[in-house]
Amino acid sequence: MTLLLTTPEQHSFQDPTLELDEKRLKKWLASLPVLNVGDSLRKVLDALEPLNEQQLDVDRRLRLMSLYQATVKRLYDAAEPLRLRQQPLSQQQRQHAVDQVERLCLATANGFKIAIKEIHAGDTGTLDNARFGQVLRWAVQQLAAALLHSYRYYRPEPPFVFLELNQLYRLARHHGVQEQAGTALDGKASSSLADIYQATCLLSLTDPFSAAEGWVDRRFRSLLQYVPGTRIIPGNSWQGTPEGLFFIDLQSDSRPRHCVFLQSPVSGDDPHILDARVPLQRMHKTLAALPADRRGKRVETGLLGTLLPEVTPRERRRSTRRPAGRWIEVVTGLEAICDYLARYQRSAAAGGPAQGGAADTTRWRIQDVSEQGYRLAWGESAASLLQVGDLVCVVADSEEEKRSFQLLVIRWLCDERDRGTGVGVEKLAGVPSPMRLEVVDDAAAGTRQALFLPSAGDFAARVVAPRKIYKKNRSLRLHVGDRQVPVCCTVRVERGPGFDCFEFTSAH
Repeated sequence: MTLLLTTPEQHSFQDPTLELDEKRLKKWLASLPVLNVGDSLRKVLDALEPLNEQQLDVDRRLRLMSLYQATVKRLYDAAEPLRLRQQPLSQQQRQHAVDQVERLCLATANGFKIAIKEIHAGDTGTLDNARFGQVLRWAVQQLAAALLHSYRYYRPEPPFVFLELNQLYRLARHHGVQEQAGTALDGKASSSLADIYQATCLLSLTDPFSAAEGWVDRRFRSLLQYVPGTRIIPGNSWQGTPEGLFFIDLQSDSRPRHCVFLQSPVSGDDPHILDARVPLQRMHKTLAALPADRRGKRVETGLLGTLLPEVTPRERRRSTRRPAGRWIEVVTGLEAICDYLARYQRSAAAGGPAQGGAADTTRWRIQDVSEQGYRLAWGESAASLLQVGDLVCVVADSEEEKRSFQLLVIRWLCDERDRGTGVGVEKLAGVPSPMRLEVVDDAAAGTRQALFLPSAGDFAARVVAPRKIYKKNRSLRLHVGDRQVPVCCTVRVERGPGFDCFEFTSAH
């Protein structure tokens, strides 16, 4: 059975800087700075990547690799987007940490893949299947972590990840160890290789580039709970309704595909059908047992919406896209937008040249336009800077001499690493103007910055305010110029990571 696994080249000379003593390595790993993620990542990579290039006995390599696992897990968890933003790192340091965690996951997988190739090549019929299954599971777990890390920062999967996941799952099936459960670092039983592989396959089908920040991790954890009962069946055809069936070619570098969009039979070198109907039915039953007002907040709702898509894709354009090549300048985030617009209004009222606030603007290129929004390109990586749901304001347009302002909400995001970022945005109708508001039942909190959107077309007047201000029927006082307008919150029409957009009525 041929294996197509990428691993670094090995050398036989002894690297004097490489720590091969297990006790000293364990002590060194335990001494790494817990709060300094960037420094810890650099040190671990400087030790682990040379280890993968050193020829070693398989047993010794696996003992050393097992010592790295707890540290790799800690650094992976520390790089979760919200936790990473809370650390005292510059924008460049955060982006570097995102890149290094991906390298770390792949380097850890490489260590196990080296052992797998050597064990597989030396198999003479006396293979310890339990031990081999554990090593296969570790490699799949690290490749899945690299994929999940890419998705949580809106990045495409790293090169060859699905090729290797498919190869390793195929090899595990060949030896009958795919259902072998592992042992977590805390000693508890953990998911089998098959569970991790199936959950990863299904996660790739859930449109991670349109998911709110944090939802990729939630979806993966939920999928791990539901995948028992999933089957992977050899074959390239099906009968009846293919909903809940997905096509996999275990000899390819392709991610799974929805069978509802394919014509049976499907060609492939080693075709299989992933049958997820049982877990999807269990998700549906879970939701059916909940009150209607709670279902929309459950992760199962999003999973069912993406894993049971409409035959006519829901993301079909609602209006014609037209190519464009102009530039726009934008400000991101509610507070920065309010600062910019308030400064602009003050400078215009003073009779001088109208200028925006101190908020930094970034220049994006419009690739195409529609009535509802734009597809944009940004020349930099968006890792840890942008997320789906962020509020953006256009403050300058290369085709317009007179400044006009347009609020946008990010609906889709794909960070192509060093090739820049693609962004899909939807317009919020109305021209925004800055104001302040106060919550009547919490006057001690003072006034807060907000935006006013006047009625436009079919849209009523709305307020864009910081999160936690909106509550249905809550009384607010809007400070618009010298006037104070009492209003009552009605319907929330948009919710983002740092804002709520809602309609209101006058309160007398």
